[in-house]
Amino acid sequence: MFDINVAVGHWPFRRIPHQSAESLRHHLRRHGISGAAATHTHGLFYRNCHDANLELAEMLAAHGDFFVGIATLNPAYPAWEKDLAACVGALRMAGVRLAPAYHNYALGNACARDLVRAAAACGVPVFVPHRIVDVRQRHWLDTETVVTPGEVIALARAVPEARIVFLEYPVSPGVVAAADGTVLCPNLYVETSRMVSAYGQVLAAVVRAAGPERVLFGSGAPFKEVMPATLKLAHAELTEAERILVCGGTAARLLARTPGAGP
Repeated sequence: MFDINVAVGHWPFRRIPHQSAESLRHHLRRHGISGAAATHTHGLFYRNCHDANLELAEMLAAHGDFFVGIATLNPAYPAWEKDLAACVGALRMAGVRLAPAYHNYALGNACARDLVRAAAACGVPVFVPHRIVDVRQRHWLDTETVVTPGEVIALARAVPEARIVFLEYPVSPGVVAAADGTVLCPNLYVETSRMVSAYGQVLAAVVRAAGPERVLFGSGAPFKEVMPATLKLAHAELTEAERILVCGGTAARLLARTPGAGP
């Protein structure tokens, strides 16, 4: 299994376990996960978030057989073009995360769409979290802003050449497909960590609606426990081919560097 949604680093508002790459790797392996795409939590809070990308590369250097790095970039920061080039070049990052709730811009802003177009030209997907933690229980210094499905869908439609991964949202079939079964955005991908459990029934329904090539296994570790994510997958009524794609086949294709690749 490949986990599309994990993070390393310190969270300033509460204590979380497995903050180092080594500890998180051992934790994921205990749950049968053999690889993961990791972001760096510090990138949400540094004034220059690219410093966190440099830290992430250092943290993952000894774990290249397990982790791939996902950079955090701020399109409102003047040097993002140079930072993107460094991330997909020297640092060998496999994707880019946008965090508008923490960096004070909107996904509909021209700067955000410019960065997404540039990432697409580099052949890397763009990750957009709905939220990092539950804003109903947030620390008073943390943000209460979340990214809505409508904002992500609008971004995917505005930049159809990009591949957009929507993280940390309780996805249902209606988020990914119209009532007649038409997929809303062929270039939009979703992950499983916050899907309602229901013995895997919601996950199976989303796979049927979106297609297994648009659904990715994610745990949200270490902010969330891994076992609920693996149990949803274990109980979901999927075909063997669908399970292979959700467990890692889609992630392998998504994270392969193919400049100009479509969905």
